[in-house]
Amino acid sequence: MLAAEQIARWRRHLFDLDRLSLMGPSMTPENILKIADGHPLLLAGGYIPLVQAATIIGLTTHDLLRQAAEGRLALHCRLQGEAGYRTPFWSFEPDDPELGTVLVPRTCYRPPESKLHRAFGMYRIPQDETTSAANLLLTEGAVTILAFADSSASTDDLAFVPERIFELTDQLIEVSAVEVDALRRKMADALPPAALSAVRQAQRGVVPQAPANAKSSLPLTQAIEEYCKAHLPQTISSPKEVARIRNGLLLLAEFEGDLAIGQFSADILRSFRDTHLAQMPAKENQVRQKFGTSTMTESILAIEGSDWPRMSPNERDVRMQWLYRMFRWFHAQKWIPDDPCTGLRGESVLTKSQRKMAAVARKDRTAFTEEEVAKIFAAPVYRADSWKATQAGTFRTFQPFHYWLPLLGLFTGARIGELCQLYLDDVRCEEGVWFIDINQRSVDKSLKNEWSKRHVPLHPKLVELGFVGWCDHLRKAGYKRVFPELSWNPTNRYAKEPIRAMSQFLEKLGMPRDGTKVFHSFRHGVNDLLQKRSSMPDIMRKRMMGHEPGEGVNERHYLSEPKPKEIYGFIGEMGGGLPSVSPFNLTVGSLAIGDALRRKNGGRGASEYVG
Repeated sequence: MLAAEQIARWRRHLFDLDRLSLMGPSMTPENILKIADGHPLLLAGGYIPLVQAATIIGLTTHDLLRQAAEGRLALHCRLQGEAGYRTPFWSFEPDDPELGTVLVPRTCYRPPESKLHRAFGMYRIPQDETTSAANLLLTEGAVTILAFADSSASTDDLAFVPERIFELTDQLIEVSAVEVDALRRKMADALPPAALSAVRQAQRGVVPQAPANAKSSLPLTQAIEEYCKAHLPQTISSPKEVARIRNGLLLLAEFEGDLAIGQFSADILRSFRDTHLAQMPAKENQVRQKFGTSTMTESILAIEGSDWPRMSPNERDVRMQWLYRMFRWFHAQKWIPDDPCTGLRGESVLTKSQRKMAAVARKDRTAFTEEEVAKIFAAPVYRADSWKATQAGTFRTFQPFHYWLPLLGLFTGARIGELCQLYLDDVRCEEGVWFIDINQRSVDKSLKNEWSKRHVPLHPKLVELGFVGWCDHLRKAGYKRVFPELSWNPTNRYAKEPIRAMSQFLEKLGMPRDGTKVFHSFRHGVNDLLQKRSSMPDIMRKRMMGHEPGEGVNERHYLSEPKPKEIYGFIGEMGGGLPSVSPFNLTVGSLAIGDALRRKNGGRGASEYVG
């Protein structure tokens, strides 16, 4: 009975708190203490993101938006050099006098009293529009803004009208730290003393069921060092890649503080993702070189207000994956009782509306037409009279991979990374048919997935042009790889230089550089031909392309791997549109490789021995 009475009293305290302040939040002990004790960020003044403000005072963004809808909180947006015009609000032409609405003209029809302006810093949603804007954010998730008020002005007399229409979400809204702290203090005053006392007593009186792991109190920076030393070398062979991941992980400590790893929560990681990671510049090493910065914080400040590109969504997702794996490892080692990333996995760095916009803007890759194939293989690199050294005696403009990779793509449909990492031992003959063995049998190789392992027969045209002979020539010269001139790097393995060279090559041919025509277009062409114009069985096509088979047990477990000789009979029609191509010259190829290796091993970034 005593326990039931205590529970009832506690529930009445929570009900009073909800009634006196906000109806929405879940009043956990942790959140009540946040409301009561405040946060240092609120004392620093200035503006903070709405999402972060909600987190540090133990509420949700919807709670703060409801306060804004009731006129207790102003909503702001940070503008970075937006073009538009400034004008007094009274200069707008009335639209409906009863409703008080006005017409907001575009820049070319701006009022006579206006002046062109480029906006930097904080701008406020006009006071008389805050309620409707907050309600739209609550119900629709976004609000369209045509005009802002200058946040630095004491009144809303001056409007700024940007050239483009803004669609704001709660991720883009910022609020005044002073106003948020005033709201928090009002809520703290409404806390029943008995409720707050009960929380503090419960916090002091909690006895853990098991001894606390001392590792949970490790500072993040120290835990990262142990993770990078003990775990990453087990999964990553490149010291450079380990160092890259380590530097990426340390950014969490730079922006969120060197907290104990047991103190990190999903809210802190989400704040890092949405607030800080989104502001980080692309190619930050170039920012450091240009502006002399030494930390990511300084680099962000250096490019503020400029058009320097920010880190791409894909790269930001990669950075978050690094964090997810690290905290999962901490949890598996029992360094922390719970994994704070559990609730974040599956989330994207982009909002739903941003993902929709990205999907609309993204163009799918398409196969090369026969006319485009003819154009590619009529280029000088496929004519013997162009295989010459430069005046300096180097072969910078001609390397064997320039000649062979497009041909291999056209006749095998293999991915560029799979071809670049081929070893000479991977080019073999079985039952009279030459083929390439795409595998992952060495530490410098990487495949997309388990189904990418396969044997792909060589089209007779490749043999005719001298590919097998070239591989034999390399073996006799003591080389180990098909393309020894290529350097390895942790991101693209051996494919970095070929990807760049292919993009420049297609650009010179006048093909669009919008992602629709790339090396992968060869793969699309082979797949389309085998699927639509060939009698090859579908399961055989999937295995030749390295695609995952269907869901059936028969396809996945009981069908044997097709032999190169079985596939060979179906590939005769490949290579449509190929013009006359000069056979490869072994002598020129050897000179080109020798020149490339002299430059590569002379400080051009190679970390491997010849071959």
